[in-house]
Amino acid sequence: MMTAKDQGDNAAHSSQKNVHNRGRNRRNTKSSGGQHHHHRKNHKAKNNRQSNNDNNNNNNNRNNMPQLRSRNQISHAELTSSLMEVSTSRQLIESTDGIQNRRQVMQRLNSMLGAWSESLTPTASYADMLTSRKTKETNHPYLLSFGSYRLGVHTPDADVDCLVLAPPHIQRHDFFDSWIAVLKNAEVDDLHPVATAYTPVVKFSMNGIKIDMVFARITSLQMNWLADCKLRLEQAKMKEQVQMKENRIDSESEQAPSTEIVIEHNAHDLDDGLGEIADKIAEMVVSDDMLIGLDETSVRCVNGVRVSQYLLATVGTNPTRLENFRLTLRIVKEWARVHGLYSNVLGFLGGVNWAILVCWVCKENPNAKASMLLNLFFRTFANWTWPHPVLLAKQQHLPIKGVTSHPIWDPVSNFRDSKHLMPIITPCYPSMNSSYNVGEPQLRRIQDELRRATKISHDVCFGRKTWSDLFKGNDFFRQHANYLQVDIIGTQEDDFREWFGLCEARMRILITGLENPSFGTQAYPFAKFFTRKEEDGKYMSSFFVALRFAEDIEKVDLRPLTMDYLQIVNSWEGRKESMDLAMNIVSQTNLPPFAFEVESAEKENELDDGSTSSETSTKTNEEGESSLNVVTTNADSREVTKTMPKSPPRSAKKKLELENDSGTPSMFISPLKRAKIG
Repeated sequence: MMTAKDQGDNAAHSSQKNVHNRGRNRRNTKSSGGQHHHHRKNHKAKNNRQSNNDNNNNNNNRNNMPQLRSRNQISHAELTSSLMEVSTSRQLIESTDGIQNRRQVMQRLNSMLGAWSESLTPTASYADMLTSRKTKETNHPYLLSFGSYRLGVHTPDADVDCLVLAPPHIQRHDFFDSWIAVLKNAEVDDLHPVATAYTPVVKFSMNGIKIDMVFARITSLQMNWLADCKLRLEQAKMKEQVQMKENRIDSESEQAPSTEIVIEHNAHDLDDGLGEIADKIAEMVVSDDMLIGLDETSVRCVNGVRVSQYLLATVGTNPTRLENFRLTLRIVKEWARVHGLYSNVLGFLGGVNWAILVCWVCKENPNAKASMLLNLFFRTFANWTWPHPVLLAKQQHLPIKGVTSHPIWDPVSNFRDSKHLMPIITPCYPSMNSSYNVGEPQLRRIQDELRRATKISHDVCFGRKTWSDLFKGNDFFRQHANYLQVDIIGTQEDDFREWFGLCEARMRILITGLENPSFGTQAYPFAKFFTRKEEDGKYMSSFFVALRFAEDIEKVDLRPLTMDYLQIVNSWEGRKESMDLAMNIVSQTNLPPFAFEVESAEKENELDDGSTSSETSTKTNEEGESSLNVVTTNADSREVTKTMPKSPPRSAKKKLELENDSGTPSMFISPLKRAKIG
């Protein structure tokens, strides 16, 4: 977009040219006679067209063309090579054995799904159709992956998102009933079905691989399509095997990448380009026709697959562009994890959100190397004018013929959509805001970290820093004076896992409550849980929210700001005596050691959580309810204030008041002048 200065310079230049032309035309009037007016009019129109073209080209260049490299700037070939080294050193790419293990797990699940399907009795009409089609395996479900595994950017510890595409004789209640029994007999680990979720899911682990499995039931009208897809994929597999044997003969030393692509031409899908992409794991391409007859829940489940396939189609089949996309996305996701920005459930961005953003940058800069894409990514979204939406394609308002109409993201006609702060829109019908969870505190943190990363990546280009600096340290736990530490506690492992799931799912309510202009408070959440086992055998997971206050605020009572969250977790019917929750106000100087050991915290079973000078805990009383009480190491609250930091910054000191039931205040000194709330 042109600046006011650019427009002024162009206008002045155009004006000078017009004056010169008018003078020349007047001199030629005597010889040209009546041709003067016609000549000047045509010349002016030509100048205007040229000016418009120049403006459009300038705008396109700003978006799509890299800036000229100065003498001191390192080449992007070198920067991309060093970026790959960082990706390898941080173990962001799974080994060949790990990839093989995942494929074996997927193959085993496919076999289990086939046996499970045969154990269920189909209706008479459906059984007749199977007989008439003479297709032995048509009644078998099909397993499709999506998310990071489908995109080829999964880390060794990442889960596999997959969709069970089931034939008509299998109902959703079968998936959460008899299929769960099959999984139990298979002795999978950490089995956790969530049938009541917005997108119902079954979570479990098999052979050390975490699986998130969703379900969609197709109609009998789509069985022909399913059978044809299976046939084409088998042919593609055979063709690929032949090609791999030929390549192995030609070059024994050359090893194929873990996620090669094969071309599968499907004339029915060429309109949207999705038929051009199929991964080496050989999965069918899901077109809009698959939505015919599906309910809204099934549409949401299927769209995970469709979005992943759309992203791959947008990047294209060029191996270099595909690898640049994957390398950039790996680095962005790792950067987000390190800085506590990676969690959809906590109101930040999840895998699909970051993937869409990176894909948008790749689409606008198709020939850029990974290092340039990363630089452009940080610079673009650090300066993005939210809530202007990120769109990979123009929204499709109406479905194709035969597909039920579903609501799409529409901020004009939908009031709730108009209140979304950071809309990142999915590209497939029905288009939805994949980041509707993002709130003010989360958006503020994302923007702050994007601006910081922009500066670091710029310095990397000039050799002043390295890519590793994107992941160094953890400034979040050094930037603030006060933190609310939320400890989720359980004495039994299974109960703790269930209790943790509830508390995590409702944590956005607590974050929203702590962000309160009326109280003069700002919340800065960190999207990471520090899970460990204490010496006394208790399981504990800690979550941190930094707190800042307006300059004119002297005392704050946090009880009203946490009450909504506490009421929800206290009223949960599944709560047991072994489940507890504690909230502690911790100063920056008294944070537990594991807060500064981000990379190793998950690997350590026992960590010292340190001591706090003043704690506001949530304890269970005789009625089983939670309430806010001041818990101090000393009985006299005045003694507690003496343990505050001895050398606070020169900014103004603030006091945080947390009253207990007896009315005795606990005074917390908080230097927060820079956190003025406007």
